[in-house]
Amino acid sequence: MQIHPELAAMLEAFKDAPPMDFVNMPVPEIRKLMAQMPFPPADLPMHEVRELSMTGGAGQPMKARLYRPDDVPAAPVMVFFHGGGWCIGTLDSHDSLCRHLARLLSMNVVSVDYRLAPEHVFPAAQDDAYAATRWVADHAAQLHCDASQLMVAGDSAGGNLAIVSCLRAKEDGWDGIQKQLLLYPVCDARMDSQSYAMFGQIPMLTSEAMAAMWRHYHPGSPVNALASVAQYEDLTGLPPAVMVTAELDILRDEGEAFAQRMQQAGVPVQSIRAQGMIHGFASFSTLVKAVAQSLEQACQLLEKLPAGTAVSVAQ
Repeated sequence: MQIHPELAAMLEAFKDAPPMDFVNMPVPEIRKLMAQMPFPPADLPMHEVRELSMTGGAGQPMKARLYRPDDVPAAPVMVFFHGGGWCIGTLDSHDSLCRHLARLLSMNVVSVDYRLAPEHVFPAAQDDAYAATRWVADHAAQLHCDASQLMVAGDSAGGNLAIVSCLRAKEDGWDGIQKQLLLYPVCDARMDSQSYAMFGQIPMLTSEAMAAMWRHYHPGSPVNALASVAQYEDLTGLPPAVMVTAELDILRDEGEAFAQRMQQAGVPVQSIRAQGMIHGFASFSTLVKAVAQSLEQACQLLEKLPAGTAVSVAQ
């Protein structure tokens, strides 16, 4: 199994960049390195890009960014959570991906600047994610969004937060989330799948780095099932989902296993395994044709999914 040649050529640009060593480096130092990385340019035009301030999980002000691709009075809306192992990542690191999603889906996207570990451990990030989702629903009219067509999405740790937002909504009896787009989400703190053994040293996310991220985010033991969602027992009633995994990613098997469990619980799920791709590949969607094609396929499947929460099945 080899990295897709188009993506491999793109990654050559980063071969001399200093490594972000989650095992030995303090997280603030890693963030400084990340801030110097050449993110994909934000050159996809939007009708409006607006900085927002919303109320986070602890009642504190929290930043977010609204992307409106078109001048539509009330467009469908996606609440997006960036990846980065709950430790790194910003609104800017995922700006290009959010623009691309907004364009592909013809919907508004609200990207959320949730609190990061290790300064803010579990459940801070998920409290912020769920609070942001509810805030967008409550303020939809002011944002030119249609609250009845609200979905959540995220990549990696952000995909985890999207799943958890759906679980929290289920626990609260709130049916405001219609669909989920999950890009190679973190699902299982046990880290014992075959893909961990196969791809533990692949660039972008090693098994050692993922273990360090888990320690930063959830230092306590045992890991709560609202963090390690693979251990959450009842998945009935979750919104329909598109699950995207990368062939050469340690998180591949746990994402696909979680998708299978959702299907067994009666949740409509469409799954894509992006061949030749590694963790984080969606961030290059505006630069690499093969990545763009995978993202376009995921968005097409998302549009075809039935809206609304799935019917619960007997356990």
